[in-house]
Amino acid sequence: MYQTVLMAVALQQWEQYSAHALATREVAAAIARGASKRLHILSLYDHENVDTSGLPADIAARHREDMILRTREFMEQKMEEYIAPLKQEGLDVITTVKVGNPREDIVGTAADLEADVLIIGSHSKRGFLDIALGGTAQYVSRHAPCPVVLVSPNQESK
Repeated sequence: MYQTVLMAVALQQWEQYSAHALATREVAAAIARGASKRLHILSLYDHENVDTSGLPADIAARHREDMILRTREFMEQKMEEYIAPLKQEGLDVITTVKVGNPREDIVGTAADLEADVLIIGSHSKRGFLDIALGGTAQYVSRHAPCPVVLVSPNQESK
C-alpha cells in the first residue's frame, strides 16, 4: 500500500476553498486513512507585484519585505485552517507552504519525498492559458515520478 501520500492544493487565489480543493482533501484523506495515515500537503504561492515606483528605495524595500512576510503568514494560516478537519480525524499531516512554480515544484516535491501517490485537483480554473499550456494537473500527471490521482468535484458541489 501507499506509505508516502502527497497532495498538492492551490489555496492562494481563493477567499473560500474551491470545490476542487475540498474534493481533493476528501480523496487524499481517504487514501491516507487506508494507507500510512500520514499525509504530506503542498501549497505553492506567488507574491503579488506591488507598484512601489515613486517611493524611496529603502521604503520600497521595506514595503516589499512586509508584503512577503504578510503573504507567508496568510498562506500558513490558510493551510492550518484547511488541514484542521484532517487533524481532527487523527491523520498525521505534514505541510509545506512555499513560493514556487506549481508545475515544477509539485513534481520535484513528489520526487524528493519518493511519494507513492500524488493527489491533485483536475483543475480549479479554466482560462485560455490553462487550456493552451495544458494546465498544471495535466503537466504533473505526465511528469510525476509516481501515480497521480486527478480529482474533480461532483457537479453538484461546483
